[in-house]
Amino acid sequence: MGLLCLRTAKAGGESFLASSMTVFNEIRARRPDLLPALFLPFATDRRGEVPEGMKPWFDVPVYHWYEGRLTCIYVRQYIESAQQLFPQAARLTADQAAAMDLVDGLVNDPAIHLSMAFLPGDMQFLHNHQILHSRNDFENWPEPERHRHLLRLWLAPPGGRPLPEAFAARYGSVAPGDRGGIVVKGTRLTVPLEAV
Repeated sequence: MGLLCLRTAKAGGESFLASSMTVFNEIRARRPDLLPALFLPFATDRRGEVPEGMKPWFDVPVYHWYEGRLTCIYVRQYIESAQQLFPQAARLTADQAAAMDLVDGLVNDPAIHLSMAFLPGDMQFLHNHQILHSRNDFENWPEPERHRHLLRLWLAPPGGRPLPEAFAARYGSVAPGDRGGIVVKGTRLTVPLEAV
């Protein structure tokens, strides 16, 4: 994934990055009993980005071993909203909830995460399945033409990391170089340089 900053917010919006492999190793050292829970499926809200014929959530484990590599996908906010909005979605176990608490505690540890503020022209590139990323809240400028504006690019190179079939529910395809991203009705495959 790539981000390009065109305009910053009035305040806040700092980016936080943490290695999902470091988090995994810390869990293994501190609470190995919780690791199996992170390999179970977690119902995750699509946040309105629902491809035709799909449920409004998808089920995917936080960690998954595939072809000798450990892959991670985790957004607690989306997991929790699936629990709140979709009673048909599988309920979290006590171990899954405890494991998420531990993950959050680790990624919020300044000894584990990197914090960075964007300036116009700054770019950030990271591997979505190895690096956990988030941002803090931000306050926008009152004028719409000054609002925070970042462009996001999802890259799917032909030689990319193989992903397990469990990830197809999120990306449509898991074939390297042919991961179509999230395409819903009305999607425009363009890059707007002006804020909408």
